[in-house]
Amino acid sequence: MLHTLIKHDLKALQAFVAIVECQGVSAAQARLNMSQSAISTHLAHLEESLGVSLCRRGRAGFGLTKAGHQLYDACALLLQATAEFHRDVQNIKWHRSVLSGTLRMCMVDHMPDSFAQALASVIQTAYQRYPELRLAVDIRSPQEIETAVATNQMDLGMGYFANPLKNLRYQPILEERQNVYCHRDHPAAQVPNLTLNMLEEDYAWVKRGYLQSAFLSGLNPVQVTATAYQMEATRLFLLAGSHIGYLPQDYAAPLVADGILCALLPQQATYLVTHYAVTRPTPDPRVNWFLGHLSSLLPV
Repeated sequence: MLHTLIKHDLKALQAFVAIVECQGVSAAQARLNMSQSAISTHLAHLEESLGVSLCRRGRAGFGLTKAGHQLYDACALLLQATAEFHRDVQNIKWHRSVLSGTLRMCMVDHMPDSFAQALASVIQTAYQRYPELRLAVDIRSPQEIETAVATNQMDLGMGYFANPLKNLRYQPILEERQNVYCHRDHPAAQVPNLTLNMLEEDYAWVKRGYLQSAFLSGLNPVQVTATAYQMEATRLFLLAGSHIGYLPQDYAAPLVADGILCALLPQQATYLVTHYAVTRPTPDPRVNWFLGHLSSLLPV
């Protein structure tokens, strides 16, 4: 009987799991994209095949019998094993072609030097080991990256994502420190007892077009009079001496070393950004290899 059940009723078991997790046949319709009668048929067939009642349905609401609880636990193990089996089969299927074709990647306009070095190493290894593999890289905003990955225009995205999408998978890859900077001739650079309140209220800010810095740093500037969508544009406003704003610490370091930019309250007006790799949930062995190799070279 068990052999017959597993052979013919995987869909029925999936329907049963949905019924349990949605707490009823009606509530499971949207999740399964099935009619109520079709779901009820699956449930009735399971109960008939097993010779037991699985659910209690009535005025008291939905509930599981003892047998229902036992079957649900068994289903959870079976479906997990099925997913792992599917992944293993996909890896076998892709074995010959997994590292061929074009792997499409995109990232934000500036990533830390440690990331760039690790990425260069992975690119070198990829071309040395897999001559049939091609890599395509583009620079986009975080929102554009997420859209491109979700719509299958890109396979892998890397950057900072403030509001992760439910239909994508995010993996942290590294952290980056952001500080507030200004030009050496900016008035803020001349104030001996500068405070966070003064930064927020007394000076004009340039903000990133897609990055809500206040969400991370706690600062809420009053005078936001410029918007930059790339790091180079942010730097331009700072070099003009007209604005203050956030830059990655390693990106600003050469200008600070040359005495052109100044960090303002670097112990207070600072925050860490976690950069993520974003992919589709469906496993792609090419992405898995590339991301796994990259992650092994990064500190996070």
